[in-house]
Amino acid sequence: MRPLEGVTPPEVADLISDVIKDKVVCDVGCGEGTFMESLAKHAKHVIGIEEEEAWAYAAAAKGFEVLHSSSWFQPLPKADVYFLWSKDAMGVYLKAKYEGTKGTFVFGHTVRPSLTNLINSLDGEKREIPDSIWWVFITEL
Repeated sequence: MRPLEGVTPPEVADLISDVIKDKVVCDVGCGEGTFMESLAKHAKHVIGIEEEEAWAYAAAAKGFEVLHSSSWFQPLPKADVYFLWSKDAMGVYLKAKYEGTKGTFVFGHTVRPSLTNLINSLDGEKREIPDSIWWVFITEL
């Protein structure tokens, strides 16, 4: 079964469990916090950023620390790992690079050719969920 558009499948958290284990993870564009629940099984602490007010409140109601803001208008919060799933992922990454944000950046998405070409130009590691269309790309800043 294919997850809803914009919803990260929980298997992705398992795929990157070694990267996020006992780390502070920031889910950029966390929505209602569904994927944050999967990340929290492995991470020390999970922070979300969400610009949709209702979604930010829904994620916070699940007990997560959530910044109700756009990642474009403030620096990313201090974290060890940043998870970027949205179509704006590369822009957020480039902004973080410009601002001097350090950490591990995990791009997760389905097939988006423009992002794929940009991501493939970075040094890093690609991981795939077997027998699915889901994959992640892990790089450092």
